[in-house]
Amino acid sequence: MWKFISGISLTFCMFAAADDTPPKPSVSVQCCGRVRHGIVAIGGETTGTTITFNRTVWELQLPDAAARGFAESHNKEFVNVSGPLRRIAGTEVKDRWIVDVKTLSERDATTDKEGTRLTVQGTLRATDPRAGDSPKLTIEADGQIWPIAVPADARLQVETKSLVGQPVLLTGSLELDTKDDSDDQRIIRVKTLKRSTSAPIHDQSN
Repeated sequence: MWKFISGISLTFCMFAAADDTPPKPSVSVQCCGRVRHGIVAIGGETTGTTITFNRTVWELQLPDAAARGFAESHNKEFVNVSGPLRRIAGTEVKDRWIVDVKTLSERDATTDKEGTRLTVQGTLRATDPRAGDSPKLTIEADGQIWPIAVPADARLQVETKSLVGQPVLLTGSLELDTKDDSDDQRIIRVKTLKRSTSAPIHDQSN
């Protein structure tokens, strides 16, 4: 009897421990931009295909011959792309951003707008503010640190503050940070943010 009860207790503890394990950090994107195929670079530091949107250029890692054929036939046209985003260090280029393409399709000009939406599974951080300033918020995921901007929604802002230092699931759009003096600073404009308790859920809404 005691062995049976001990077995149940052990099984329960194992499930509890599994539930407390933080989800793996990840960044997934849905992009609408102009594809370019057949690109060459010094030292071969390119996948040969890129997507450009709102002054941002990311490489595309195409999965198969069909995807390469699609990119070639739609060269310099607007397309839709989705997949995980990763950053790797380069030699000629400091940081290479690569989308491991899961879907690749034609753009519907009536509904699809240039830009990208992100789904980020990571840890919410707050930097120490300067005198009189509010702390700057970032999300850290898979070796990437993204500045974020939370809408002027009282409930969402209160919830965001309560989640600093915790794993979260965030969705939002990638935009140029007009408050930053650099030419290439990007910021995630938050759409939804909640505590993360499960694997990433890809945002399919517009």
